[in-house]
Amino acid sequence: MNILHISGDYFNTPVYYQMLQHFSTSHSHMMYVPVTVDHKARYQHKHSRSNVQVICSRDFHKIDRWVYFRKQRKICDSLLNQIQIGPIDLIHTHYLFTAGGIAYRLKKTANTKYITAVRNADLNWFFRYAVHLRSFGLEILKGASKIIFISPSYRDQLVDRYVPASLRDNILEKAITMPNGVDDFWLRNRQERAAWQEGKTINLLYVGEFTKNKNIETIVKVTRILNTSGWKTHLKLIGDGPDRSRLQRLVNKNNAVVTMCGWIANKEDLLTEYRKADAFIMPSRTETFGLVFVEAMSQGLPIIYTKHQGIDGYFKEGTVGYGCDPLRPDEIAHKVVRIMENYSVISTSCVKSVDRFSWSAIDDGYEALYESVV
Repeated sequence: MNILHISGDYFNTPVYYQMLQHFSTSHSHMMYVPVTVDHKARYQHKHSRSNVQVICSRDFHKIDRWVYFRKQRKICDSLLNQIQIGPIDLIHTHYLFTAGGIAYRLKKTANTKYITAVRNADLNWFFRYAVHLRSFGLEILKGASKIIFISPSYRDQLVDRYVPASLRDNILEKAITMPNGVDDFWLRNRQERAAWQEGKTINLLYVGEFTKNKNIETIVKVTRILNTSGWKTHLKLIGDGPDRSRLQRLVNKNNAVVTMCGWIANKEDLLTEYRKADAFIMPSRTETFGLVFVEAMSQGLPIIYTKHQGIDGYFKEGTVGYGCDPLRPDEIAHKVVRIMENYSVISTSCVKSVDRFSWSAIDDGYEALYESVV
């Protein structure tokens, strides 16, 4: 079987490389990556597996992103100039609007089946703000053979908020929930933890980008609330991003209870930081999935996450941690206390729950999905 993948985000995250790395060699996979002309030198890449090919488009400019249908047309034309569609059995698009629109065009012209994923940008930007594109998004969903949701919460939000009642049964029949996989390193090095000792400092950990969306100011407020309430707490922030300077000023004002580190690329060093911590906290405003939650869970860290975002919906509340309203620091602080009061049970459950996020299991699921569609 010949599978054509389309994702403009291929070079920005290791998720797609790892996905392709774990597929069996029984199928051929081609990843098509739309990129801008000025990034030509950056995108020179060969995959390490013989059954995987990566091809880049270099036919549009930054300004094209503001004219959706023109950009879609240019990418589609470029793809057809570089790839023979005839031998392609199935198209797998990893975003609904930016990639699914291309597959929709190809189905119209070449009758090629496609499946599409729905991610953070699709739900929280395109459907929410690009009102003029909503009807086209629904057309893409209708044309797809299967619709992949990275989390159950995204499926429910899409159907409840944006899908007309007349289409809901059709969309739900095609809906598949498939998480992102975690690097095998974390599964090989999982570790259960000793019981948390009452009276010990609670070491909270955040790992990720320093952006407004990640809501780090609220985590700092949570740390202050816990200390004021008699729970001695320290927060460590690991990462980097456009908000680093502003957050550094906030950390300087709270340096008794907050420490900021730069980005840690080495997995062994990051493993050490996870093992020093007692709980992981990331109440993002929006989140497609958040693999750092799974990394933390592999080291026995209970997690605090945002309700209706990312990993929410994969576990019963209180099993591996707690969901929260990201704008209510008092509520989040209360959830941290609940974790500490039942620490051993939740921590043990975290370690036992990570196997479902192995790439081997997920790719087996994708291959079964491909077979069922074709």
